[in-house]
Amino acid sequence: MLKEISIKNFKSIAEDTIQLGRVNVFIGENGCGKSNILEAVGFASADKHDNEYLANLGIRVAKPSLIISNFKGNRQKKYFSIDIKFNEKENRSFSFYTENKENINETWNIEQMVSSNFFETIYDLISKNPNKFQEIANSMGEKQAKETEDLITMVNELKKVDYKTITELRQNSNLHLQNFLIYSINTLVLRGFTQESRKEPVGIYGENLDVLIANFDKEEQKQLKKYNYLIDWLDNYFVDVNDLMKLKGYKLNRSKSTLYFSDKFMSKKNNIFSSENANEGILHVLFYLAIMISKRTPKFFAIDNIESCLNPHLCQHLMVEMCKLAKENDKQMLITTHNPAILDGLNLFDDEIRLFEVKRLENGHSKTRRIKLKPEVQNEMGEKYKLSELWTRGFLGAISQNF
Repeated sequence: MLKEISIKNFKSIAEDTIQLGRVNVFIGENGCGKSNILEAVGFASADKHDNEYLANLGIRVAKPSLIISNFKGNRQKKYFSIDIKFNEKENRSFSFYTENKENINETWNIEQMVSSNFFETIYDLISKNPNKFQEIANSMGEKQAKETEDLITMVNELKKVDYKTITELRQNSNLHLQNFLIYSINTLVLRGFTQESRKEPVGIYGENLDVLIANFDKEEQKQLKKYNYLIDWLDNYFVDVNDLMKLKGYKLNRSKSTLYFSDKFMSKKNNIFSSENANEGILHVLFYLAIMISKRTPKFFAIDNIESCLNPHLCQHLMVEMCKLAKENDKQMLITTHNPAILDGLNLFDDEIRLFEVKRLENGHSKTRRIKLKPEVQNEMGEKYKLSELWTRGFLGAISQNF
């Protein structure tokens, strides 16, 4: 998992460091910089840095001059940087710049560095398994030789180092970042009316939820079915793989989704709804549970505005279950929300579950603050407030001070 992220000169974030857990929830007023944190991670995870690729990760594309921090009274830097800490021995640093900051179609250039601790990690592995390595290839290029100079110094007594293996180990240190996405669910997309992003197995707006579920194995199906109780009217759901239900009049064929639901309160002869007819809540809940359970969805991802279309009580319970699934299925999440009910699903005594306030300082810089403990505040009846109440009453911060 990612343990820490440091961001410099990115949008509203002049400089900030965030120590992450497994489940990370960010709260704050509109425009405080919550989504900017998610997008900074997206830049660090990207294999390519052209507009189309970045947009398909869920990053809002803009002119480079608007992405690199540009505050009053400060000269704008030529780059922004992101440092990722995986553990004590694995760190990565990324610097991004363009040739023309005013051209929105510019592709970002990237400089990437590996900390010296990374070489120590490889040295430990080599020392434990010296027989599995071969001598470094003599044909190694100048750039590759420079990259491994420190490593060669450390292991020169072994003289049996396979450069290909070193490259693979270096790539493995970045595996957790791979496939990172920022999900921002759209009801019309979940209904199958539009297809906007081209990511597999599901898109950032909810595309191809039906295909994802249709390809669940028995274990995943069993795990997902367990949560049918979250929607009171839900009897079951199924995927019409051959899309034949439309021929029986169950949809107008405007939707590409082949996902259907049955209502337990209706006659079994006529109780089936297509995605274009079902209520939006079931679609959102099913999507979040599916990406938590699936072995094919990213291990590390973000959800922007998770509360959309969900009842507050459902938000609370869904958050409880998603925290459990994150541990069971080894997922790590960054989540933004404006719904206080989400907070009531968080156990702040669990260090893997973390809550952060994001706010903009007087100079406009976005800063995060971890809320470690629930303030012990009581109401007039002597009862302790819930986290949701503490937020709405201003005890946690993360609300506007202008009114």
